[in-house]
Amino acid sequence: MELFRTDRRVRIWLQTVSHRQLLLRAVESSEPTRLDLLFKAVERQCIRSAYDGLVVRRPRADEDFPPDAFVLESGDIRDHVCAGSFRWQEDEQTDLGPDSMVTNMMPLPFEPTWNTGERPHGWEPTGPVIPLGGLIDALTNEIAEPPSGFRHVHVVVVKIDDGVRDITRPVAVYLTREEAEAAIRTEVEAKAALLARAEAHDARIQDTLVAKTLADTTIRRWIVPVPIRL
Repeated sequence: MELFRTDRRVRIWLQTVSHRQLLLRAVESSEPTRLDLLFKAVERQCIRSAYDGLVVRRPRADEDFPPDAFVLESGDIRDHVCAGSFRWQEDEQTDLGPDSMVTNMMPLPFEPTWNTGERPHGWEPTGPVIPLGGLIDALTNEIAEPPSGFRHVHVVVVKIDDGVRDITRPVAVYLTREEAEAAIRTEVEAKAALLARAEAHDARIQDTLVAKTLADTTIRRWIVPVPIRL
């Protein structure tokens, strides 16, 4: 039974330990939409890093695949993912956003989740909102003391350059600078641990793929104090 078909290039985008999720994605600047393919409760997988055109289907009776397998077919290629469920969606082209499947998964260091789309249904702010102009000013001018009636929060900003995209985004907000610095140290240590795992002789394919992406990506992080109204 065929579940999904596309002629576009699909590649591994993200994989997480929590909930054992695997995300494949088709996103190209020449296409107006993004395709997300999500496998949940993954037990085993035998897949490539990318496919030029892809069909996802259930195994046929004459094929030697596990009963819980989803077959990934591309030309003469027959790979598979053993998982509890599979679903896909097509959305306006944006790497991340409130409707992207990736927002339900653990973000990798080089791909911060930052909601830039419309507000999710039913969401309303519970307090004063920082004007966009104020945030831009704060990102370019460090203020020694916040104005009267304001206090500082500490925004972690990440600049990512992988040779194709050059993105600068605020990714997290902390009440103290110490908390922000601790979060950056934790992220850097996690990246170093992943790179070390990828060097092992029995490294998993996903660790190797992520390590290669990280090695080809320049990441800068800094902390910006932003005044908010008390």
